[in-house]
Amino acid sequence: MKRCPKCGALCPRPGQKFCGSCGAPLSDTPPQAGRAPAPEWPPRDVVQRRRLLMVAAVAAVLVLVVAAGVLLFVRRGAARPVDAPAQTTTAESAAQTTYTVAEENRLYLDNLLPVDGMTLTADGAALEYGVGADGRAYVDRRALGSTDVLLRAILPSGDGWQTSLALVSKPSNPTASFGTLRPCEEDGFNEPDAEYLDAMLTVYYHSQLRAFNSRNVSDLRFSTDLNDQSWQASITTGAYDAVLYDLEDSDMTYTETGLAHGEDKVTFNAAGHWTGTNRDSGAAESGTDYMTIQAIWRDGIWQVDRCLPCTEQEYNNGTLKLSTK
Repeated sequence: MKRCPKCGALCPRPGQKFCGSCGAPLSDTPPQAGRAPAPEWPPRDVVQRRRLLMVAAVAAVLVLVVAAGVLLFVRRGAARPVDAPAQTTTAESAAQTTYTVAEENRLYLDNLLPVDGMTLTADGAALEYGVGADGRAYVDRRALGSTDVLLRAILPSGDGWQTSLALVSKPSNPTASFGTLRPCEEDGFNEPDAEYLDAMLTVYYHSQLRAFNSRNVSDLRFSTDLNDQSWQASITTGAYDAVLYDLEDSDMTYTETGLAHGEDKVTFNAAGHWTGTNRDSGAAESGTDYMTIQAIWRDGIWQVDRCLPCTEQEYNNGTLKLSTK
């Protein structure tokens, strides 16, 4: 016996197609239970996993963005704001960061306060320097290489420049003492004063006597090529080596009488006082050589360019044997 799937009324007649109570069509198959609700899609646990993954992805992106920002900030100078002034570089800080020498190789420069823009030369050639913890400038004594090296410091001063000199008799000396600062041009040029001429002549005359002893023209110092050539024959043939000259007890002086300045040149009379030992007899000998010397400015240094003998009388009265023009 069928029941109406809609109202549940009994339908007793065989083959009955419609419900007699509500008129709903009857099926030959027994009524089925109502359709179960469709499953939730996507499943709740899947949604939760996706949300977690999305949150993790967003967090990772944020971390990368922050890291990139930090890296860019560091590269541009995180410690210095855009509007902050650049750090002033001093001679001391520059020297300490770019040039260092072991303490035992340092030759300290006394009476010289290093400043920004200061340069240093040794016999006219550029020379590096450093600044110690106590603020004193120093050079590598190994860079000097020989005796009687003339150091020149060139320092900016307002709109101009100043220079000071120090003569290093031996690289093994612990210090070199600089003299008075004097106005100069940017390359260190100025008219040689008494201090410079004294230092130049001492170095030059010692080197000349050394060349006489060794018969080696290359021993000449503060000497131009022209002056080297003029002395070459006398030096190499031993014209002056009958005496072994004592450099420590020999020196050269000059007189202001007759001294004349020209364009990048200065001409004056000088007297070389020497002592030595006769190579044959062993007897001590001494003497004085008078000469007119002309020095010129070349390669960042005043150098002896020409020499001519003069008499003691010409030395005393200022008679020059070389043209000053």
